[in-house]
Amino acid sequence: MIHLANIDILIIIAYFMGVIGIGIFTSRYAKNMESFLLMGRKLTLPLFVGTLVSTWYGGIIGVGEISYSSGLYNWLTQGIFWYLSYLVFALFLAARLQKSKAFTLPDQLDFFYGKTARKIGLVFNFFNVVPIAYVISLGVMIQAIFHLPLPISIIIGGLFSMTYTLLGGFAADVYTDFIQFVVMCIGVSLLIFFSFFKLGGWEYLTTHVPPSHLTLSGGMPFSEILIWGFIAMTTLVDPNFYQRCYAAEKPEVAKKGILLSIIFWMLFDICTTFAGIYARARFSDIDPKFAYLHLADEVLPPVFKGIYIAAMLATIMSTVDSYFFVAATTISRDLYQKVFRPNASEKQIVWITRCANVFTGLLTIVMALGLYQSIKTIWKLFGSISGAGLLVPLMIGFWYSGPKKHSAGVAAMVFGLLTAAFFYTGNKFFHIPWCSAIEPLYPGMAASFLAFCLFNRGAK
Repeated sequence: MIHLANIDILIIIAYFMGVIGIGIFTSRYAKNMESFLLMGRKLTLPLFVGTLVSTWYGGIIGVGEISYSSGLYNWLTQGIFWYLSYLVFALFLAARLQKSKAFTLPDQLDFFYGKTARKIGLVFNFFNVVPIAYVISLGVMIQAIFHLPLPISIIIGGLFSMTYTLLGGFAADVYTDFIQFVVMCIGVSLLIFFSFFKLGGWEYLTTHVPPSHLTLSGGMPFSEILIWGFIAMTTLVDPNFYQRCYAAEKPEVAKKGILLSIIFWMLFDICTTFAGIYARARFSDIDPKFAYLHLADEVLPPVFKGIYIAAMLATIMSTVDSYFFVAATTISRDLYQKVFRPNASEKQIVWITRCANVFTGLLTIVMALGLYQSIKTIWKLFGSISGAGLLVPLMIGFWYSGPKKHSAGVAAMVFGLLTAAFFYTGNKFFHIPWCSAIEPLYPGMAASFLAFCLFNRGAK
């Protein structure tokens, strides 16, 4: 548990009050559906970078878990692989998405493969953005600060994160993300700076951590490393990337914004990876989920400790609120309007989005309470299921200019999901040997591609 001075607590309270204040302030700008869901498509380059960088880094507790346990392996699996996916997204998808004038990822599926694909896609989209791992991370932070049981901390964190996007919509999400982006960059820099001067440099690390921690493989088998490369490709179907590209004021903002974000992610990843290694060097037998908190408690003085804790909270909450909002948009626009009420007014869509935000938050809390043992496991499971069902049909939709049957896209989604789910359940619940020998994402993507080819035969 972390020990905070009164000034640290005041800094954390000021951060919480600031976030709520932004939500209240931005609520006045939510005049219609487009302003509430996409900020009127006026997202500028600084705001684009701030909201994207902070939204994509909410799993900092999980990053601490991996870097503490495996060292530089974290930078390879949670950094380098992802930079390649970001680069592909920036160069080949960002401008196309901005020009499409769509609102959501299911809109894109509808354009490629019709209404049935939209309906299946909205289910994928929703569960892809239910932020279970990030609400758990927020719960871990609250547990450490207030010394509460983790389940109670998860409930508190989840309920608080619903509030400001509930008020101000996407604008509240964006502006809070930007502030949180600034805070998180300051915080992680402080931790590395004080760790270096209080504990030592490279020589200290080499003499206090296992040699495998300072290799990119981390002593892990090739199959374990490779799966993270494929999971990183799910960036290409991530609804938060799509939403921010749709909201950009012009195509150049979307493309340049992602390229600039890669630079910030690289710097941030280097700092968080070495912070985890420093934690392993200083503490050899702690719960990896608390690695950063133990290190901060050891090296940071008052005031700086408060800033760092606020930065950790900002990093996590920027992701939780964004995912809540995207999931709520999926329910309001893709389900309510497009499936049940095509003539729904913009005011109704805004109201339903707010209700869906509450539903998503409560569902996330319930799921987090049942799955809080390992954040890394949650990432792998949901990343594999999402990639197996969406990656192949969406990438074919963007890059294959030939004729495409609607049934081929639907089949690719369904067979990819069912195959990945079969391999996961076969290993987890029935202990089938050949299911445990292969990651579910591999056969899922193979089945998705094969199904598309078979069902697309004779397309004109």
